[in-house]
Amino acid sequence: MRRVTLYVAMLVLALAMGASGHETYLRPISGWANPGDLVYLPLGSGHATANTELPEGIVNVTVIGPTGDIVLDGTGEISGFWDVYTFVAEEADLYIVDVYHSEGSWTNIITNPPTGGFWVHAYAYEIDFDSLDKTGWADDWYVARSYPKNCYAKAFVAVGDDADLSKAKEAVGQELEIVPLDDISTVGKGDFAFQVLFQGEPISGIDVWAMKVGNDTPVEGVTDAEGKFTLNLADEASELTEWIVRADTKMDPRIVESVDLPRGPLSQEKSFVGPVYRAALTLRSDYRADGY
Repeated sequence: MRRVTLYVAMLVLALAMGASGHETYLRPISGWANPGDLVYLPLGSGHATANTELPEGIVNVTVIGPTGDIVLDGTGEISGFWDVYTFVAEEADLYIVDVYHSEGSWTNIITNPPTGGFWVHAYAYEIDFDSLDKTGWADDWYVARSYPKNCYAKAFVAVGDDADLSKAKEAVGQELEIVPLDDISTVGKGDFAFQVLFQGEPISGIDVWAMKVGNDTPVEGVTDAEGKFTLNLADEASELTEWIVRADTKMDPRIVESVDLPRGPLSQEKSFVGPVYRAALTLRSDYRADGY
């Protein structure tokens, strides 16, 4: 498949607050469109399905489809907390929207164990700990974790009546990627199978969960030895159902390392340092014209 690429590099100064837990996700206005339609792709960031802030930092949005390469530079149109991207679906087929987002690195300093502390919007190795004002810090303060944050999002838009929905089962090459194994037109009808890939290979023991838009109660699971998992996405009572499925490597010891960083004189705590990867896959029940 050829690619329609929408690229934006935004360098925005973010406040050092607890936004480090936010994930990035897409909420296409519709899962289906006619050839020639303008397709709207709202991009948001938050803990659940209602975003609470605009994605900050570097954002790359790529639409993989059957048409030639079109590059659109600049940000999407801002609407509240949504960054809305658009593209023209010139030909019929399944379009895959592939997003990478990074707002930089975050470091969690525990100043008053076991839980009191704050976040710094920087990587631990970039922080001058000697210059920090440690007034009120306990003698056993330490750095709990520090990581560059890498977020991936993916969604699908079927254009025309005969779009090949099986292409949704193909990985697009995200560092951490959730791949649907079942027919995406069956979303909302019960159990749905997925596979999580890390750097192109199945990864076990990764926490996964799904939230239905409008009901943020998570349906949870863990990937097996083949990176696979099944979640119950049943919602047959709704005319239209939309789910956001997520995966998070967190402080996985296969990816991060335990190191000695600056700490208080009475602390013997190690610090977990290394990249964190988060993935979000949006699925809807309207990939066919009669799916509304």
